[in-house]
Amino acid sequence: MARSFSATCGPDGLHQHLADLRSAVPSASGGVVFVSGQLAQRASSVAELVRTTWRGVPACVVPAAGVLSERGEIEGDTAASGVLWSGGRVTPFALPERAAEPSRALREALVRTIGHRSATAILFARPGAFAPEALEALASCAPNACLFGAGTASGSAVGVTAQGELLEGPTTGLAITGFAPPIVDASPAARLLSGFHAVEEASGGVVLRAGGQPALDLLSAATAALGEQASAQPRMFVALADPPEDPRGARGVDDGAAPRGEADDPAAPRYVLRPIRGIDPSRRGILIGDDARPGARLAFAVRDAAAARAGLEGIARQISRSALGSAPRFALYLSCAGRGQGLYGAPDVEARILRQRFADLPIAGMHSSFEIAPWAPGQARLALNTGVLALFRAPS
Repeated sequence: MARSFSATCGPDGLHQHLADLRSAVPSASGGVVFVSGQLAQRASSVAELVRTTWRGVPACVVPAAGVLSERGEIEGDTAASGVLWSGGRVTPFALPERAAEPSRALREALVRTIGHRSATAILFARPGAFAPEALEALASCAPNACLFGAGTASGSAVGVTAQGELLEGPTTGLAITGFAPPIVDASPAARLLSGFHAVEEASGGVVLRAGGQPALDLLSAATAALGEQASAQPRMFVALADPPEDPRGARGVDDGAAPRGEADDPAAPRYVLRPIRGIDPSRRGILIGDDARPGARLAFAVRDAAAARAGLEGIARQISRSALGSAPRFALYLSCAGRGQGLYGAPDVEARILRQRFADLPIAGMHSSFEIAPWAPGQARLALNTGVLALFRAPS
């Protein structure tokens, strides 16, 4: 059983919504509450409210840029959304505020709460305090975990344990065991402008050569591909995919041909977006930061509303297919704050897509500062301008 809510409200209204959910799910085992506006600035106070209203139920309170549910999206206002469910064992955790080695602290937290069991870990990280490289070595400590999450709007998420303890840190999360791992997929709000090319030379965060050409020449060719349809200042990104030998089996011959972008196309490589931080004309390179590594595959992409819509429709369709034979219980949807009405020019576009695919399934989610996208068992990647959809279900 699960129930969701979303509303524009202050603390008093939120208390009533939380109480209504608790009455509707009397045997609740876990929950998530997303808050925006003034409520996001008072996440600790909201956590106190959750602790008293959902007494004995482990949960997480997450500051967001906006909130959403199957009913719609609320942007630019003080609001809340949430979901409460029964089933599984939910354990909140938080990393120490001043951990000397954040990557090690995250590994230790997952070993402590999940270990080698089949489990789910949902991570909510504070911007500026999260090291993307912390995700890279998780497969060895939690090889059977499904990992995903998002960046908060500003402050830290707050965990609430079943015993009423409040946990807060640069990364706060929920570990879920004894419950079927969700079906999770992610889709970037971008249209590829080129094929993928193997990075051959990189130095100091600058990609120098890829696909046998200077990286800046590849960027120039991709920009030219925009043609007359380009906006005055299109938002360009680098799309990064794993090498072809990646164990997920992604294929990508470096022939300059753009891969098919359908979310349910097994031949399309999965990729994450990174901003282009600058160019190095003297070396004909492009600056992208620590992800500039030989062996990775690189393409160029532009932020695009039509591609974002098609991508979300694609992963929703694929997740729905994968759930056949089971009973969907609820879903979480974590969408970049750069999507929403600012991307589409209209409200509730993504909420309508989810409602059309999943009808009245309880859904709760947020507009995030960045996303943590699933990659492979025990692996995740930091993503930008991406939507992450997780469908929790029970065998039927």
